[in-house]
Amino acid sequence: MALTLNQAAKICSRSKSTLLDAIRSGRMSAPKDDRGRYAIDPAELHRAFPFQSQDRLPDRSPEPQPTISKNQTEPTDLALKREIELLREMLAKAETNADHWRALAERQQAFLEDKRLKEPRTLLQRLLGR
Repeated sequence: MALTLNQAAKICSRSKSTLLDAIRSGRMSAPKDDRGRYAIDPAELHRAFPFQSQDRLPDRSPEPQPTISKNQTEPTDLALKREIELLREMLAKAETNADHWRALAERQQAFLEDKRLKEPRTLLQRLLGR
């Protein structure tokens, strides 16, 4: 369900002009409906202007998180280390690929350069078109 500009401004506690500025600058997308009014998707509004749900008050402190024991973090650490290793492998492959394409471009550039010796043409050669 799309929101009007008024509804969107009330939900995210911003002014309508702030929302209009965001739409015009491209930070938030909102197509116009048949009547020429903006139809704002709630997900797009939340992406551009994060707001808290109404059941949580902004002045409340966050709820305490359960403590994580040492045994629970080890699988996460292993997974993160593996992910780092995979990312490093991907980076190395990308660098190798970039080097390959750079060398190929340099070879192509060498083919485009004129390697012929420039001999001065005499007046007779210029007149005859040789």
